[in-house]
Amino acid sequence: MSEFDLEKAVHTYGSKLFRYVYTLLCNYQDAEDIVQDVFVSAYQGQAGFDGKNISAWLYKIAYNKSIDHMRRNQVVSFQELYEDTPIIEQDCDTGYSPAIISALRQLSREDRAIVLGRITESLSYTELTGRLGMSETALRKRYERAKKKLAEYLLKTESEVF
Repeated sequence: MSEFDLEKAVHTYGSKLFRYVYTLLCNYQDAEDIVQDVFVSAYQGQAGFDGKNISAWLYKIAYNKSIDHMRRNQVVSFQELYEDTPIIEQDCDTGYSPAIISALRQLSREDRAIVLGRITESLSYTELTGRLGMSETALRKRYERAKKKLAEYLLKTESEVF
């Protein structure tokens, strides 16, 4: 990847990766830092890139860096940590309603990544298995369970509003 290619990758994938990481971390500043680290890592690790799918490669780096960040910072419960913070910080348009963001925050980080990958990024199960490092059968089962949990959270939120 030459510097021109890096610039093109930042332009093409920067905002998409930011939305993805922000939705995983629920923190604007951390998401900015992680996305910047993704592009630095991609530039430094370009020799290891097989040239096949830059999008999948960048998303895998973003996912791994997000998970590492959460482990380092001992993030266990998103709901507890972010209950009092604004749903969308610094006018960040994730494209999701506050109810969706609230429901996504209640899922585990792995379930959230699966749901976002399937729904937002329209990734196949095969692409997600490469990104998340689990078997396709396990991934399909986790996705079905996560969708069910998400629907339950949304119904609960809806019933609390009305």
